Amino acid sequence: MQASQAQLLKKITGKQKQQADSEETVDESFPQLREKNKQPDPTLLIGGDEKVQIDSSYEYDVAVYQESEAFQGSQRVIDGGEDIVVYYSSTAAAFCIQLTSRSTAARYHFYGDFQRESQLMLTGIGGFASGDKSRLDLKDMEPVYPGEIGYLSQLTRTGSKKVIAGVACEEYVAHNLRHDPRVVNTNHAKVTAYVWIPMDPHSVFPGYSLMPGHFKNQIERMRIAGSYPPVVMPLEMFLEYGNGDKVFTHTTHIIINEKRKVTLTDINR
Repeated sequence: MQASQAQLLKKITGKQKQQADSEETVDESFPQLREKNKQPDPTLLIGGDEKVQIDSSYEYDVAVYQESEAFQGSQRVIDGGEDIVVYYSSTAAAFCIQLTSRSTAARYHFYGDFQRESQLMLTGIGGFASGDKSRLDLKDMEPVYPGEIGYLSQLTRTGSKKVIAGVACEEYVAHNLRHDPRVVNTNHAKVTAYVWIPMDPHSVFPGYSLMPGHFKNQIERMRIAGSYPPVVMPLEMFLEYGNGDKVFTHTTHIIINEKRKVTLTDINR
């Protein structure tokens, strides 16, 4: 029995050694067949909360194209303002904002994913981008958008309504908190903001209904308190600052039922 086991062990180890030699020979003869270690993209660095999960790409089927213009008094600022695209999904509770500054060519992308409860903010310029991912919280969420709408203090319905790019909207007026640390001692302390918001969020964000229940409850509480949950972006907004500067954002057109795959690396293209 011992002799038989020894012979069997010799055969097995001999085969393993021959197989290892063959693999080594192939590796030396054909280095192109070696498995390459995947390296992170050096042009896109993402930090933040490691526990938060994000996808490398998202699919949307609603695209809202917008432009913003900047004014100093009554004079339009040449090359001022931004080009904006807001993407929404009808199959997932997710949206994306892509903003490009005309003056600096800098790009700002925001991804909100309510299913994964994640948000990602990216900034890119000159072919390099970086950003941070964090847990999505509507109270702290301030997506990149003209006028920094995240700290408007109170939105009040004016009663005015109009149709913008085929979507029924209603007007709100808002003021910022003068003591907000982000505007104290700056020339851009807001005085008044006129905001046109879709009356039915599903009209531009069909996936709104797929949002987890606790987010819907939080949105309702925020609305009752008079604040604005930045989930569906305004289709039109006029901001007038304390120093007389103005920013006007308007929608040019809306494309529905056209699938778009958006990847995080698009910010460098």
